[in-house]
Amino acid sequence: MQKVSYSLCSLFFLFLTLHCFSQVEYINTDRPDQSDGVYIVPKNQFQLEYGIIVANQTFLNDAMLRYGLTRSTEIRLQLDAGKEVSAKGMKPVSISAKQRIIKQHKFLPAVSFVGYVWFENIASKDFNGNKIPYELKVAFENELSNNFVIAYNIGAADEFKALNLTLNLGITLSNKVSTFVEYFSTIKQLGNLHNLDAGILVVPKPQLQFDIAIGNSIVGANNSFFTTIGVSYIFKRRE
Repeated sequence: MQKVSYSLCSLFFLFLTLHCFSQVEYINTDRPDQSDGVYIVPKNQFQLEYGIIVANQTFLNDAMLRYGLTRSTEIRLQLDAGKEVSAKGMKPVSISAKQRIIKQHKFLPAVSFVGYVWFENIASKDFNGNKIPYELKVAFENELSNNFVIAYNIGAADEFKALNLTLNLGITLSNKVSTFVEYFSTIKQLGNLHNLDAGILVVPKPQLQFDIAIGNSIVGANNSFFTTIGVSYIFKRRE
């Protein structure tokens, strides 16, 4: 009887051990929506996010390489190239950084700070310039349950003359499928833009994500329908 009890206990603890080791961390991206998330790429790991954006007179390749500098800081390099109206080639190179401020505590949201800088002198002729535009943004996130997350951003751009806002509802359907609906806008003196988009993300493997999204302006612009499709991958280090 003691041997049977010992065997059952051993199997029980073996099950718990296997269950713990089977908890896999899935890739977490900042695409295809317009909101920056609070997530930081793990230290010393690279994450590549690539997509194609198609809109009226627009076809862009959008690529961002993210690197976990510390446990709470990541740096990013963004390269966009393609065609916008009559301009074509590589758009200004962007360097950005994301810093985790606090994690979520009950009803208090998780908060991260994001800063972007674009270098107009590092671009193709059609997009070349002498300015160095920047954007400062604060990202918030509230995990309401295992299935629902609200993310929202407040950002200042164009030398603090433009206010960028987003509000995103994310819905997890399963470990491998999630979807979102998002409102995003730009508020400035020359006119306000208000938009809606929605999309679906599929994660066939923990390190790999496919996504697709569509969006359109609801106030302030015409013929602004767009769609984007992309793939992302995190290059995890082997311990």
